[in-house]
Amino acid sequence: MTKTRPPQARDAALLVLRDVLRYTMDVQAALDNYFRSVSLCSRDKALVAELTYGYLRYKGRIDFVLRTFLAKPDKLPPLCLSALGLATYERLFLDRIPEYATRSWVTRHVRRKWGAALARLATAYMTTVANHLPDLHDEDFYRREARSLEEFLIRYHALPPWIVALWMKSYGEDAAIALCRAQLHPAPLGLRINASHPDAFELVQSLSDNPALFRSGPWGVACERDQAKLIFPHLDVLLLQGRLSRQSLAAQHVLDALGLDHAQGPIWDVCAGRGGKTCYFLERTSEAVRASDTHLARLQGLRQEINRLGLRDIPVVLARADQNLPWREKAGCIVIDAPCSGLGVLARRPDIKWKRTPRDLPALLALQRNMLRSAVTALRPSGRLAYFTCTLNPAENEQQIDACLSDHPELRVLKLYRGEQDFRFGEFFWAALLERR
Repeated sequence: MTKTRPPQARDAALLVLRDVLRYTMDVQAALDNYFRSVSLCSRDKALVAELTYGYLRYKGRIDFVLRTFLAKPDKLPPLCLSALGLATYERLFLDRIPEYATRSWVTRHVRRKWGAALARLATAYMTTVANHLPDLHDEDFYRREARSLEEFLIRYHALPPWIVALWMKSYGEDAAIALCRAQLHPAPLGLRINASHPDAFELVQSLSDNPALFRSGPWGVACERDQAKLIFPHLDVLLLQGRLSRQSLAAQHVLDALGLDHAQGPIWDVCAGRGGKTCYFLERTSEAVRASDTHLARLQGLRQEINRLGLRDIPVVLARADQNLPWREKAGCIVIDAPCSGLGVLARRPDIKWKRTPRDLPALLALQRNMLRSAVTALRPSGRLAYFTCTLNPAENEQQIDACLSDHPELRVLKLYRGEQDFRFGEFFWAALLERR
């Protein structure tokens, strides 16, 4: 991070945060929309993304600081409070931006939007933050007067109370603490080598001795994001050539762990999205592959991915996975990457923490049950059903499979993948591989 940035970048971050927190847009979609609407240099885009993701990652901790140092934070205009929170994030975590630059921006921004009185409040607040900066980096500051371990975890690890309570109950104290810590660190940049590309082995060999890389199987690699430009100086070229794809290493690892690159066809990816799993199969197997999803834009993105990677054409259908699947032929393998609460990917999607609530769970659970029911009816004898989530919630994972087995005694479990036990990749998937007898 360089020493100064134009105020425009901070103003942009506030607008993106408004879209995420008030209008519940996905954080990356909100950023992409904003970048399409204005002209920003690459450095300012990087700062907007850093401020947006960083604020969302640490929002709970920042809210605690705001409540501690402001007499009546709830009386402030919400966007004013967000501006103070964004300035707090800068002071706590972007130490290469000078204190005067942050103070000057937030004071001028608040004065322009809400007048001189609140500008004076902003100045006083930033002075208090500066005077307490060492304390704000000390875990003990967030432990003081905390009535329980859960309250400390909520404050310091910036999580809503319901997620902390769920993890403590489901996984025990030690695992819950480890999960709380893990979600505060950005997930590594995951990349999938296109196994079908003529130069695939050449690329594998060029990366084979790099100790900074995480790996999953022969084709999955990842690195810390601050190392990406050093390890992949021509990443954009490799992506354009179809030699690499962006895909979470944790997602690749669960596919590898279940052995789905050896699945018998036809393989149906019934929640295909933009095609990460679909292309994984097309790159590694000659089996028939089909894809469907409920969002036309995602399927268009899948088509673009297939073309970029130079993969064979396949049937791609707009269809719901919780209803009768659109193909007459019974499937050899059905893959359900189920819509879920997303609690396993908070390191990559910190906005989920502040948008998802327990009220969302009943509808998700019903949708997941119906997807499983629909998939079973479309599976041939000896066919396999792979059920995935990117969440850490037994109700969406173990309990869904238990209910499915109870309803369908013709199924048996071949493999279970428990994501909460794997901290290597910074994200946590859960999966079950079932077989129809």
